[in-house]
Amino acid sequence: MKKRLNQVAAILGVILLGLMGRMSYIQLLGHGDLAHAAAAQQLIALEGANSRGLIYDRNQTPLVGNNREYIFIIRQKQFDGEAMNALSAMEAEEIKNGDNGYRVFAVKKYDKELGQRLIRNSSAYVIEAGRRYSHSQKAVHILGYVNPQDSSGAAGIELMCDEELSLLNKRIFTTADVLGNIVPGRGLVVSTAMEEDSYVKKGIVTTLDAGLQGAVETILRSTDKEGAIVVLKTDTGEIVASASTPDFDPSRVGQYMDSSTSELVNKVTQGEYPPGSIFKIAVAAAALQQGITPEREFFCQGYMSINGRNIKCKTGGQTGHGAITMKEAFAQSCNSAFIQLGQELGADKILNMAQKLGLGKKTLCEYPGEKDGNLMTVRQSSGAAIANLSIGQGETLVTPLQAAHMTNIIAAGGKDTGVHILQEEIKKSGGKESQVLQPAIAKRLMEMMDQTMITGSGKGLLDIAGHVPMAGKTGSAESYMGNKEVVHGWMTGFVPAENPEYTITVFIQEGESGSQSAGPLFAQTARYLSESGSFEQPIHF
Repeated sequence: MKKRLNQVAAILGVILLGLMGRMSYIQLLGHGDLAHAAAAQQLIALEGANSRGLIYDRNQTPLVGNNREYIFIIRQKQFDGEAMNALSAMEAEEIKNGDNGYRVFAVKKYDKELGQRLIRNSSAYVIEAGRRYSHSQKAVHILGYVNPQDSSGAAGIELMCDEELSLLNKRIFTTADVLGNIVPGRGLVVSTAMEEDSYVKKGIVTTLDAGLQGAVETILRSTDKEGAIVVLKTDTGEIVASASTPDFDPSRVGQYMDSSTSELVNKVTQGEYPPGSIFKIAVAAAALQQGITPEREFFCQGYMSINGRNIKCKTGGQTGHGAITMKEAFAQSCNSAFIQLGQELGADKILNMAQKLGLGKKTLCEYPGEKDGNLMTVRQSSGAAIANLSIGQGETLVTPLQAAHMTNIIAAGGKDTGVHILQEEIKKSGGKESQVLQPAIAKRLMEMMDQTMITGSGKGLLDIAGHVPMAGKTGSAESYMGNKEVVHGWMTGFVPAENPEYTITVFIQEGESGSQSAGPLFAQTARYLSESGSFEQPIHF
């Protein structure tokens, strides 16, 4: 028996901490004042602490894992009203811990006097811990979240880079006395199977810009509609901001699993919607490639009759636009002219161009959960269905990221740089790009998108943008949600209008008019880019 007691006395007390399973940094506070605490083999699981590698923005600003908290652990039998009052005064939040005889609380700021009282009167011990996600976490959809059970990546970048971010077989231990109580002042030690004596922080660098990301999220939340905004750097295809609503708290991901409001869906990469009139970018590109000039004239009588079906031109009024050029039809979003254009081109040429512009396939390399979208087949586009194809309706579906990719090709002079979310990915690709459109065709499309903001459906948005020169295309897309017919709002384009530096795509669910719902958010994003000094070249008004 004595020999067994001696063996027990030599056992290291194990404390496994982690709000989601683990911790990035652990340290005991109040060295000489800590009282007896956890038993040697006691397992205390805290929800939300962090032991994974950090995720950084493009400027090395941590996006996760850099949030300090203080954890108070008190035995249930020593927890009383005085302890509750002290914790309430510190605005402590109780953390799930299971039924193991302990109460666990987290506070953002350590109060020395109240902390000492808890240590002295309630035999509490205190740990400084790194919470993986902040209470106002940015970029939740693109970053994703971890599995609460084992802290493995479960979605987004957390899943995409799980191997790099995970620390396998991590152990956290401290010295215990013969009764299994922590010996005050000895501290805690962290080790991994690969590196027993030290803890090397690993992390990855994204292409996101934390400042712009926060601004875009604020802009998107300013509307009472759900939606998405994505911003790319035009010359590289890097995602510098990506926001989707409704958002969620990644520290409490379990409560959203059965939600009917799809908080966990990243609309930027997973939302598949009819593109409506923003698809006219692809149709116009196909026309220009076939030698049809922007000055080609069509006639709009307010509707287009095809195989006995009348399709209304919603922007032409009762009598239509009358004689209208392709350039004017693009700016005014005339359905009649584009249906005539689609009939002349044929479905195969339109679909071939759409594929060149990145539609109908995933955009990001190895990003989990991204959707393909959908392009109609030539057969599906036959007969009257060519009308749907020509104006971005029917079975055609795109994600906001695909719309941004298509637009970015135009803004980059016809070059496809790809779309990227990790800095390492760009290094590996070596900046590879392909010329999918002739520069002259891309230039004409840019001019048509510029005209949209001056005389077309984007007119009036320049005032909201603080007169930052913008180019773009609005869209209103008819769709169904359940059994309900709805209209989504789109706007996609780039800033500045000449020598673009950023591509912006905005999608607003049930936004009705693209120019009235998505357009103002597009303009606000452009204004922020200007006022924050994000443009490399001075803007000429």
